[in-house]
Amino acid sequence: MKKLKILVPLDGTERSMHSINWLKKFFSMDDISITLINVMETILTNEMMDPINPPGFDYITEDSNLVLDKAIKELEGYEVEKVSALGYAADEILRKAEKDSFDIIIMTKCSKKGLYRIIGSVTSKVVRNAKVSVIIIPD
Repeated sequence: MKKLKILVPLDGTERSMHSINWLKKFFSMDDISITLINVMETILTNEMMDPINPPGFDYITEDSNLVLDKAIKELEGYEVEKVSALGYAADEILRKAEKDSFDIIIMTKCSKKGLYRIIGSVTSKVVRNAKVSVIIIPD
């Protein structure tokens, strides 16, 4: 039987870990393969890409690995791959989902107030543009 491919974006907050807890309740480790993705946001200034975090890609990669490794510990026994990306979060999540033909994206809803209080702007863009099912987990 073919394993279901699941993409789980994590932003480093405790809230984003709710996706991991939900996934473990509803999917057997024998039935799925999981890819965890952490996107380091970028901004465009003077026609150049700059990381929002302090300069130095190694520093950014270390932070991303800490986020992903924490989640991997929670998923002991599951087939897990980790991916760090640099760019706009929603765009990178959508690009990865399409490129690697994922079956499902699982995200945790944002806890922000105001315009995107139901789901965050990244989640909103992923839901609107994904070509696969997106499961949004309450925080």
